[in-house]
Amino acid sequence: MRLTCDISIAIRIGASGQTRNQGKPVRASLAIGKKGNSDKATACLMVCTAKERNGTKYKAIIHGNILQIFNKFVQTGKATIRFNDPAHDLFISKADPSSLKSFLSLLKLSAKDIERVALSTLLPAKTSDLEKPKTELIIKQRSDYPLTKPFPGNLQRLSVTNCSMKCVDRRITKLKELTYLSLHGNIIKELPLGIASMKLSELHLVNNGLTEFHWGLCCNMLSLSLKVLDLRENSIKSLPSVFCNFKNLVHLKLDDNGLHLLPIHMGRMTSLRFFSASGNNLRVLPLSLSKLRLDSVDVSNNDFLPENEWCLVNNMCVPSLMELAGRSARENHVGYSMKSLPLSLCTFLDNAKECSCGQVCFTSCIHYITKVNIHHIASTVVSAGPTQSLLPAEGYLCSQKCLLALHKSRARHVY
Repeated sequence: MRLTCDISIAIRIGASGQTRNQGKPVRASLAIGKKGNSDKATACLMVCTAKERNGTKYKAIIHGNILQIFNKFVQTGKATIRFNDPAHDLFISKADPSSLKSFLSLLKLSAKDIERVALSTLLPAKTSDLEKPKTELIIKQRSDYPLTKPFPGNLQRLSVTNCSMKCVDRRITKLKELTYLSLHGNIIKELPLGIASMKLSELHLVNNGLTEFHWGLCCNMLSLSLKVLDLRENSIKSLPSVFCNFKNLVHLKLDDNGLHLLPIHMGRMTSLRFFSASGNNLRVLPLSLSKLRLDSVDVSNNDFLPENEWCLVNNMCVPSLMELAGRSARENHVGYSMKSLPLSLCTFLDNAKECSCGQVCFTSCIHYITKVNIHHIASTVVSAGPTQSLLPAEGYLCSQKCLLALHKSRARHVY
């Protein structure tokens, strides 16, 4: 049995058991087998590295030469084997957890039990066993796609471009080390929800056939880890309200999608620095966008609503019990999830609208449009021309009192 991993060896000195490390971890192949061809040949553990291809052999019987095995961190691919002769501590890291468990289980067998195991004769490791794990894979044509063999388990960066991929391979969602994923130029129409559990920092989905960005992608590990999201050149008409859960997002690219609206809570994406949504069908911007301080913004080539079409829609009415309960829950920061509430109620609470007074409202509200100076939001602005400096933004009011305050404010200021 062989195990590919990183190792470092420490030499124990004297009775105190103090150790002296022998350098940085190196890639190695560990093998358990027989030293010699006879049936009574001794079971040994052989350690092969690039410098010592023929390997160093240790007697591998736990009641004999192995003093102790430390496996507290075996789930992370780490373990330590302590030998009696020589007085070495073998530190194992970057091993496949399941393979490491099987390997250590074999080492723990007694002398009688290990004799019953059909062990092969120890041979020097192959070059492929000692190569560093592949952390980056770039696939530019369909013939290079690994259909019959697995993806390297240590992949950190994966790019699959222009391969006519119709759906995301489920094997990709199981790559635990992956932080960069690019699927540029395929024909993907839907993303698997398994992506939400990945720890990606960059996700590039340019030029695909996506028609939606599912809300389930915004409610797991991905919402915490993602820093760059590129959705350009798709067919996404709207984004879910929980899209603003991506609070660590720094770069967001939504160009050429046909978007009609942006999420009303974009002001909560406080880490955002670079934002582009050119070439869409935006008529207004969310007023919360004015809370951000961006380095760059591009909202060019959108047919924004002309001022003569701006209107105020008063939907104020006697608040329903659901409205009052929702306001109370949001204003008191009551936590909720689909484990505690039905999906319909979670969606209702996610769509809470923020009034300028700091209160929230839902269906009983006043919808109005005001002007925002896009140059006050970002230091670098891309627009169709100087006339687009003042753009329409939609906001909401929770009461007639707030509406009166808005009228007084407009009377005092010139936009």
